[in-house]
Amino acid sequence: MATAIDWPEPGGRSPAPSVALHRLQDFVNTNDIEAGRDALATPQQLHDWLVAAGAIDARDRVTADAQARALAVREGLRALGRANNEEPLDTDRVTAMNRAAGRLSLVPAVRDSATWRLAPAAGGVDGYLAGVLSTLVTSIADGSWSRMKSCRNDTCRWLFYDQSRNRSGTWCTMAICGSRMKARAYRARRREEIQAT
Repeated sequence: MATAIDWPEPGGRSPAPSVALHRLQDFVNTNDIEAGRDALATPQQLHDWLVAAGAIDARDRVTADAQARALAVREGLRALGRANNEEPLDTDRVTAMNRAAGRLSLVPAVRDSATWRLAPAAGGVDGYLAGVLSTLVTSIADGSWSRMKSCRNDTCRWLFYDQSRNRSGTWCTMAICGSRMKARAYRARRREEIQAT
């Protein structure tokens, strides 16, 4: 499978180090909240994105139900990324993701006595989503998932891989969202100081 569409990383931040995590990151970041651009807003848009990503054949059909599953998985992953950034877990989104996952099948694919992975049992949209969830499970098991974070800026929420040594990354990029959030906090403090006088 080809790598997914390369959405630019804010501030020149490096993407997730593995191809599988980078694909997952690209998938979640199809919803550009700040720009108001959702690349998966319709079944046709999901179809086109998956074709461009090399995940499905152009002749494959994408239904509204499949699109709803894709959005549930995507937003569940974003919710988990928010929790990795010390924000409350949105259990409704994770429940919806798990409900969508119940329609997907993964099977063990054993290469030799020491090498295995979870592989999608089917192709198409559901195969792609099963592969994304396989990446989630594998990265939780190997500890790399804890570095996948959703930007704390509510108008951004970009999923980024925190490469800092102490895992202290908070924003997708300090130059953009970090500066905005610090300026916002400063203005709020100034308002409180003025109101207190």
